[in-house]
Amino acid sequence: MRLHSKAILGMLVVLLLSSTGLAATSATGTNTVAPTLAISVSVQSAVELTLATGTSGPAPCAINAGGGGDYNLSFGNVNGLGVGTPTCGAVTSVTASNATYATSYHLTPRFSGQSSATGSIVLTAPAFANPLILTLKEGATTGTLVAVPSAPGSAQITGLASGTAVERYLGVTVSNTSPGFTGSDTTKVTFTMTVP
Repeated sequence: MRLHSKAILGMLVVLLLSSTGLAATSATGTNTVAPTLAISVSVQSAVELTLATGTSGPAPCAINAGGGGDYNLSFGNVNGLGVGTPTCGAVTSVTASNATYATSYHLTPRFSGQSSATGSIVLTAPAFANPLILTLKEGATTGTLVAVPSAPGSAQITGLASGTAVERYLGVTVSNTSPGFTGSDTTKVTFTMTVP
């Protein structure tokens, strides 16, 4: 019986000392013990780009989540003459052949774990279903709007600092040439941010 009791006691000691999470840090003749715990992490790089409604100009068009993309924006009613009151944004130019509607918007890049302190963005968008009538444009101001390409090219927005919101402009040019078009049309802009 004594041998059996010693074997059970020995097994209990081994189990207690080998249990996961138990450390055998102790001290005698003192009232202090200072175990240490090594902490490890695996840091990953991360990027984030947020779009939001702009603040400049008359009644900027609202940017909301969802609606066919990560975000959505509607210029509402537009026409090739630039007449009437825009649903949002403003008529920024009218020529003999078209009218351009524009709105401000904000983009806020955030990134960490990157080798560069600045990022850049390439915008692309497929043509509207009615490309002879509608052209999507983007620029730093309403006076610098240019057509958004359908294929990636050089970066249109550069020098972006993490956490700093940038205000820019989106626009739609509506042609008033024949043959005409009335009704709804959509396109989807892709903002590809790279932090080298």
